[in-house]
Amino acid sequence: MNNNLYYIKSKLVRMDTTRFILPFMLIVALTSIFFLVQTATAQKVIVQTGFEEFTLGEPPTDWEARGNQMQVTDDTVKTGDKSLGILGGANDDRVGVAIETENPIISVEFWVYVKGAGRSFNLKVVSDDNIAQNDGGVYLNWNENATRLYNGSAWVPVDDFPYETWKYIRVVADVGNSVFDYYVGDDRDGALTAEPKTDLAFRKAATNPVAQWVVFHVYSTVAQGFVDDLLIYEGREPANLTPVDPKGKLATFWGHVKKHSSF
Repeated sequence: MNNNLYYIKSKLVRMDTTRFILPFMLIVALTSIFFLVQTATAQKVIVQTGFEEFTLGEPPTDWEARGNQMQVTDDTVKTGDKSLGILGGANDDRVGVAIETENPIISVEFWVYVKGAGRSFNLKVVSDDNIAQNDGGVYLNWNENATRLYNGSAWVPVDDFPYETWKYIRVVADVGNSVFDYYVGDDRDGALTAEPKTDLAFRKAATNPVAQWVVFHVYSTVAQGFVDDLLIYEGREPANLTPVDPKGKLATFWGHVKKHSSF
């Protein structure tokens, strides 16, 4: 009888312990998932496009454009059927996308191809509210087989750059310190693991604490340039992304948002 009573009491203790442990384990699991989700979503992707969703012969929809020679094209393409062509234009023509962020560090990635020889387009990461402002941000240029920056007083060589070849570019703009890092590779993995050119100077100090625009800009352009798979996101850490389009294009972030506007 005593043995039976001991067995019953032991079983009850085990049941009580299980009832205590299971909720505790559930709480721990949910907490872990919450922090994992928070970590995964903390890095905001701002723009992610392969230009497939835009109309040929026109600038990307909802972008700010001046002039008519920076447009979506199927002439020279890295992946899929379309790219953004910087085909010429008058001085200070441009096409750019607005940035909404509170993070002082912005990363910009894209494929680039320069066709021909001579001066090609500029990349600007603009901290000013005015997209036309050249000061206060990244000001890079492709010219004579080289990448150069303008620091406010002179053009400064950054790195060699071959024409007639697709290369992958990554620029990390630290708006808070008015400097940026420049990476280049034969593909994205190569660019992410490349030895960067670091602490390159903005074209004068930033005028706002965060980036306002990413812009492709022309001035005395001779050589046409092409951009594919544009990716803009917050922070210095590379975004962990994989192609999801059947043609190998990066997913279109804004298209996803518009299709799921209730999110």
